[in-house]
Amino acid sequence: MFRNSNLKYKRTFYGWGRKKSGFKAIRLASKSENSNYILREDGFIRSIGLGDCKSFSLVEDDIGIYYDATKPSRLEYLLNNYDFRSDTKLIEKTKKALHLIRKYKISKYNNGLIITKDYFKNCSREKVLIIDQNKNDLSLKYGLAKEFNINEIIDIAISENPNADIYLKIHPDVINLKKKSEIDLKKISYKCKIISDDINSISLLEHFKKVYTRTSQMGFEALIMGCECVVFGMPFYAGWGLTDERVPCTRRNRKLNINEVFAASYILYPKYINPFSKNKSDIFDTINTINRFKNFELKR
Repeated sequence: MFRNSNLKYKRTFYGWGRKKSGFKAIRLASKSENSNYILREDGFIRSIGLGDCKSFSLVEDDIGIYYDATKPSRLEYLLNNYDFRSDTKLIEKTKKALHLIRKYKISKYNNGLIITKDYFKNCSREKVLIIDQNKNDLSLKYGLAKEFNINEIIDIAISENPNADIYLKIHPDVINLKKKSEIDLKKISYKCKIISDDINSISLLEHFKKVYTRTSQMGFEALIMGCECVVFGMPFYAGWGLTDERVPCTRRNRKLNINEVFAASYILYPKYINPFSKNKSDIFDTINTINRFKNFELKR
């Protein structure tokens, strides 16, 4: 599929990330010097629910795609090169957006339950969270994460945190039987407690000091909530001095703070649209719309 962005000279081919349509777009664009490609994916604040729920955000990348750490992407380019120090308005917007995300507990899907401290009332020790992912998550394949499996990560987390309670969070798509996990629950160490409830990720992360993941976006949400984050892959937020990485990525050669990584990935990189009004939007309208919808659902 293509759209004429310049009727006389240019064709742009569109596809979806590292799926068949994305590879097709790249292949078609390579056949002509007057063509290019754009790869699309969901943004980092996606929807009010899983699956076919209306999407609030979209990323468009003319270099690669953010979860493929084997090659550069437009997001990686922004993180490597954008002059954040000079763009004070962007950082002001970032701080405001982060405050609202923490306040309203805005995550990628926004369908999980909000929990209180009573959820962990029988736990008096420090808590460490391991984040599971879908078995066929493309970010595992392309995010330099295949060297480690979830059982190895569980063993490492237990050995590195002998005085903590270790919890394993099952992915919401797995909980809702939409996708499969590589975890065999029968073989999970007795030292690891399973969280299989569909919980709002921000609400959950408020109760943890440290998380372990491969490439999950929830690892970045953990950074937003002030957690330490150990990554066994190279997600978009790793390699910038914020995470404890167990695999390298030499292209990422800059030290950034949480505001700068958030500004690039949540404000500069994606496009927002209000799926109800069909109008172009921004991160603030998205956060407030999702919050109003969640409150409406709770009152029904």
